Amino acid sequence: MKTVLIAEDEKLIRKGLETMVRRAPVPVEEIISVKDGEEALEVLRHQEVDVLITDIRMPRMDGIALTEQAANLPNPPLVLVVSGYDDFNYAVSMLRQGVHDYLLKPVERQRLYQALEKLEEKLKEQHEEEQASSRQYLHAIRLIMLEQEEGGEEYQSLVERYEADFMKDEYVAYCARAIGEEDTDGMSLRELPKGVLQFPVTGDLIVYVSPIEQCKCMEELLPIPVGRSRQYRGLAQLRAGYREAFAGWQRSFFSGDLEQEESGSRTPLTISGRQLLGMVSLSWDKEVSKLLSEQAELVAKGEGAPEEFARICSELIRELCSTYENLIEPDDDPVRFAQLWNFRDIELYLEELEAWLGRFCVQLAVKFADYENKQKIRQAVQYIQAHFTEQLNMAVVSNEVSMNYSLFSLLFKQYTGANFVSYLQELRIKETCRLLETTDWRVNEIGRKAGFSDEKHFLKVFKAATGFSPTEYRKANALIERKEDQ
Repeated sequence: MKTVLIAEDEKLIRKGLETMVRRAPVPVEEIISVKDGEEALEVLRHQEVDVLITDIRMPRMDGIALTEQAANLPNPPLVLVVSGYDDFNYAVSMLRQGVHDYLLKPVERQRLYQALEKLEEKLKEQHEEEQASSRQYLHAIRLIMLEQEEGGEEYQSLVERYEADFMKDEYVAYCARAIGEEDTDGMSLRELPKGVLQFPVTGDLIVYVSPIEQCKCMEELLPIPVGRSRQYRGLAQLRAGYREAFAGWQRSFFSGDLEQEESGSRTPLTISGRQLLGMVSLSWDKEVSKLLSEQAELVAKGEGAPEEFARICSELIRELCSTYENLIEPDDDPVRFAQLWNFRDIELYLEELEAWLGRFCVQLAVKFADYENKQKIRQAVQYIQAHFTEQLNMAVVSNEVSMNYSLFSLLFKQYTGANFVSYLQELRIKETCRLLETTDWRVNEIGRKAGFSDEKHFLKVFKAATGFSPTEYRKANALIERKEDQ
């Protein structure tokens, strides 16, 4: 227990009780001693007391009046009555009115210790009940703010049930990480200003709901990045406050300032994850870092959307991990860069991403120069040239040379200058032209012989590549041959 208040008018008894409480097996942080009920009541009005030990007979205000007054306080203490034999009947009567125990004078040390141990258990029970009730209340508020469908029956029921217990006056929502140290649930261990509520929302982010009078104090305490909502009133408005605060936190992640209202119109960012991946494949890590920094500056100025920048970064890392799955070392962790908001701020994110990309691109350049990969691509090209008239696709060829599908696609283009489909199509068009020039087979038969399985697709592709239909090409070639013979 934290505080024990002793009210006893006889000095020797008061000092004796104080000594026994100090030596009790129950730890007590503070002992306050007073000589009458009025002094005791004044203490109770100004600070919380866990246990009140009071005599019944005292000048100015006796123990009976003191316990009656104490019971009406916001946080009444547990009461232990000390009485002489003549006042025993009073003590029993007080037990019926909520006093928890009594001791007869002279007070026996062991009897006092037993009474304090019982009261300590009672305090623990009360504390656990209060914690359970508080958790239930905070859980309900969090459901209203984050999870329940707005306007739904359960949402309305929760709002109606807890509205009376929620803040009566206007409040502001803040979104930030924990203030100082955190406990195992991600909650701040530092004491918050009076009346401020806190709710973990996503990752290590916390929403703080602050009464207006505590806003200045909160803004001095909260770490950057931090977002602030407008002023709201009532539980039904909490979700709107959270959304504003979270959006402000995202902007603050880039700007490094306390962000409140949305500012300016936004324009789409000019890069994509796939474009950045292409630059990584060429080991242009510095160019990637520069582009990301430029786009981050636009977001910091309010000209770009934070969530769009986060999506681009996530796309880059996702594509990179898929394409280079076999090249990423087991102890490396590029996946962490897919979650932009897990970093302290944009500066740290870009700094660490740039360092990682630099190392990876060096490794990538070495891997691309590897003789074995070149040999595999040469082998793949030879296989395509030998089998292009068959039903062929990139999966078949990459399996034939035992290479990752995505990596094969990248290396094949670097080696041949064309993607797989274009390269295969060019071989089939050349074969079609040869057959049109050297045989009198029907056009559809020539298409099949060249590897085209669909006649309409064959005709469309051939004309796009040569400017002629197969029949026109054959006629044009025949005219050219006649002129050359004349």
